[in-house]
This record gives sequence, structure tokens and C-alpha cells, in this order.
Amino acid sequence: MKQTFYRFDTPVKICLLADIHNRPFEQIQASLDKQKPDIIAVAGDIIERVDRYTDQPVILQPQYSLPFLKMCAQAATTFFSLGNHEWMLSQKDREIISQTGVTLLDNSFVQYQRLCIGGLSSSGVTAYEEFRKDKPKPYPEWNHFNSPQRSEPYTDWLAEFEQQKGYKILLCHHPEYWVKYLRGRKIDLVLSGHAHGGQIRLFGRGLFAPGQGVFPKYTSGIHGNMIISRGLANTGNPIPRLFNRREIVYIIPR
Repeated sequence: MKQTFYRFDTPVKICLLADIHNRPFEQIQASLDKQKPDIIAVAGDIIERVDRYTDQPVILQPQYSLPFLKMCAQAATTFFSLGNHEWMLSQKDREIISQTGVTLLDNSFVQYQRLCIGGLSSSGVTAYEEFRKDKPKPYPEWNHFNSPQRSEPYTDWLAEFEQQKGYKILLCHHPEYWVKYLRGRKIDLVLSGHAHGGQIRLFGRGLFAPGQGVFPKYTSGIHGNMIISRGLANTGNPIPRLFNRREIVYIIPR
């Protein structure tokens, strides 16, 4: 796992973490202890959509995901937004997440010192919530990828977010949302993940990313006011990561 440092016009030192997918986090903890960021931004996908062995839906895993969030909250003030793997989280799950000490941003924003920090949730989260409106329980049979119920992300609240005072940071798991929904908005910094660096990197370029297809443009690095993490887990079955080390990103004030 590598540490990547970017200089950017931000008033605070930020650690960007994404796509840990319920994996061990000892190396991340050691890095945070050494680097001591002012805030931590967890940009989605702390869990797996389904269990890799039983193929059953998985919500929150006490072995890694919740201890990971607690560790982050102890290391620095932490903000967490929802990615596509968090699509089945219930209200009870959200309460459990909040009890770890992190601030959960689900299509919402908060003021923190001289910052305003928001979280744009995955369209899969929005679609599942729309699907189960007025239903008494989650519906595991609902398919995140193939359902006709799938929707766009909920962006109406971003207009109010843009009008807030302070340096505005938006956690947005999907970098492909930047072009369609975010570019040109009055947001100082967008923090993303999801693409896993393109899974296989050839000649400095990712091979594939969900939502972008083959040879995607947005898999890593700085693009305008967006910074993308390559992710923390060696996921992507059946295709492993190649020439693409897992990554902890630090954003340092200029």
C-alpha cells in the first residue's frame, strides 16, 4: 500500500480513504498515526455488497467495517459518504455508523470550523430507498445493477450546499459524477474513489472502471477540483489489481 501526497489549495490537511470493502486496516492506522491529518474523508464502499462466499447480502461487518470507522474517528475528525456498496443500509445501520464517532453524510452537509463538508450518495442508495418506500423491511432480491428502479443521484440539495460559507468539500464516491453533476459548481474540492485505479494500469492509465468503461479517464490523481483515490482493497473479482498499488491519499495545503 502506498501513500500519495497532493498539494492543493485547501486550508487543512486531509486524508482521503475509499473502497476498503471490509478488509484489514492496520497499515492505514499506522499511516494515520504518522501523518496526523486534520480531517479524514471516507468516500464510500467500506463494506461489500454481498458476501463473497455465501452470495448473500451483507450490511455491516463487525470484524472490520465498524472498527475501521472507529479507528478513523479516533485518529481525526472523520466524515463518511455512501458509495454503491452501501445501497442496502437501513436507518438502523445509519445509527450504528454514527455511533462509531464519524459524521455520516447522506446527501447532506455540515459546517466544521472553517469548512463546509457534504456527501453525495450513490445513485444505488437513492434507488433502493425509493424502491422500499412504505415497505416494512429490506428487499435483498432487489438487484442493484439490473433493476429498472435504478435512478440518478439526488442532487437537489447541492444548490444550497454551494451557497454555504467556508471552504466547501464534497465527498462523492463516483468520479464519473463530476462531469455530469459537479463540474462548474461552486465547490472547492471533490473527493472520490470507486474506480480502483482502473483495476489494471498500463502505461500509467487504468484499463476499466464501472460507470466509465474501458480506458476510463477518471481513475486516479487530480482532475480540476476533483481528487480520486485508487482505493484500499485488492478487489475486482475475478480480475485482480495489477501494476496498481492500493492507495492512501493525503492532500496538503499549498
